[in-house]
Amino acid sequence: MTKNQLRRGIGGCSLLLAAACSAVTHDESTGTTRAEVIYGTDDREDPHTFADAAWAARSREFTAALIPASQVDLTNPNDVDIGDRTFSERFNLCPGERFESQLAVADCSATLIDDDLMLTAGHCINNCNDSYFVFDYAVDASGNVPPITSDDVYRCVDFLAYAQSQTRLDYAVVRLERPVVGRQPADVRVSDAVLTPGTPLVVSGFPSGLPLKIADNGVVRSTDANVELFLANLDTFRGNSGSGVFDDNTKELVGILVDGEVDFVDDGGCLRANQCPNDGCRGEDVVYAFHAIREMCEQTASDVCSCGDGACGPLENPASCASDCSCGDGICSSGESTSSCAADCRFQVLYDDHTPQPNWVTPGIQVRNTGSDSIFVGGSTVRYYFSKEPPGTLTGSCWGCTTTPSMTFHEVPGGGCSNATHYMDVRLPDVTLSPGGVTEQMKLAFHASSWQAFNPANDYSYGSINWDYAPNPHITMYRLGVRVFGDEPCPGLFIPPPQ
Repeated sequence: MTKNQLRRGIGGCSLLLAAACSAVTHDESTGTTRAEVIYGTDDREDPHTFADAAWAARSREFTAALIPASQVDLTNPNDVDIGDRTFSERFNLCPGERFESQLAVADCSATLIDDDLMLTAGHCINNCNDSYFVFDYAVDASGNVPPITSDDVYRCVDFLAYAQSQTRLDYAVVRLERPVVGRQPADVRVSDAVLTPGTPLVVSGFPSGLPLKIADNGVVRSTDANVELFLANLDTFRGNSGSGVFDDNTKELVGILVDGEVDFVDDGGCLRANQCPNDGCRGEDVVYAFHAIREMCEQTASDVCSCGDGACGPLENPASCASDCSCGDGICSSGESTSSCAADCRFQVLYDDHTPQPNWVTPGIQVRNTGSDSIFVGGSTVRYYFSKEPPGTLTGSCWGCTTTPSMTFHEVPGGGCSNATHYMDVRLPDVTLSPGGVTEQMKLAFHASSWQAFNPANDYSYGSINWDYAPNPHITMYRLGVRVFGDEPCPGLFIPPPQ
């Protein structure tokens, strides 16, 4: 059995449920098993029938379905085709099952938590090219799904947090290709406070791939000792994997639905949803959302992140947020150095203006491992900030490098700040540095296509001549998406490094 087969949404019965596996249906389209369950009364409702109309409207705003890219046709931007299989066709339902004639085309659920960030389960997405995030997949009062437009369809471009583990943590935060149009993200609880049994819950998602359903009247049953997940009696189904689970009192997102009880039962050759008492069966597994948020906030600036969230974000430092930023947290924050916090600041970017001349910018760069063990730095990014005076496109090279690193040039968003309107990202080649070891001296050089002169004196990362490869804190370095050396130039602005 593969790891994915242990998780809800990608299929399979957990080892805890092996004895009940005969009650689970098999999806011929994917070759995987699926599970669904109802606790007590079936509380799933379409948004237009949900008792709290205001919350139903909010759920429609921030809840998106993960639909396989292979079945999404964007030819008509005003009426995107997402497939036509019905619930009954997909699962061989017994007659009379709720929603049997509705579409069932989604595989998982996700929640918008910032303008371009989605939160879902890790097992729901392993590759940005596999799925689209589709909003407004919901039936109206006529029982139909209104046309979905291209403004409702998004693809991911990057992972900011990810866990997919048999030891329970299961989450993903992905960045979308563009900001979402006309929608307000969900409110997210970043606190790591434990939910008490009996806390009322509501969940929004796409059970069995159906159009959006909202289910309330669930409660927290218990929390595990490691505060990784809690159990709840939510009416959630296979396609609810990745659904946002909300505290029904505060309407804050507190968890991510990831797994649950075996739910379909065979009833003479067709399938019916399994029925459990409100306090019966094993319950549904919900990972605490703060785990995903904390990892995300270490890597990117977001309105979700704040001082006190447990993550030392890219715009925080020990002076501005001592509660999050401290020596030993894995982030080389502003104000920390290899001498004051060797545990976090184990790298130095060394600099030398190796061949000064008017028509070229010639930063020599070398990376040193100041730690006590060997470490792989391949794929890490070193960033050099400058002001671009001459017109034309920029071209870079490395003079005498054994392996030429990748060099790309970018404008700082919003025009940048004093001494930093542009930056050069240098992606390090594959190399492992021993304790105290250094990369080769990369004698980088770039020029403008106009071949006009630069003024390096007003470049943020310029260190003047005669540095002879000394540490330059105005050059930043990022490893695994986290800043590990240097200070960014523009207060309040963080540019996520390439992953």
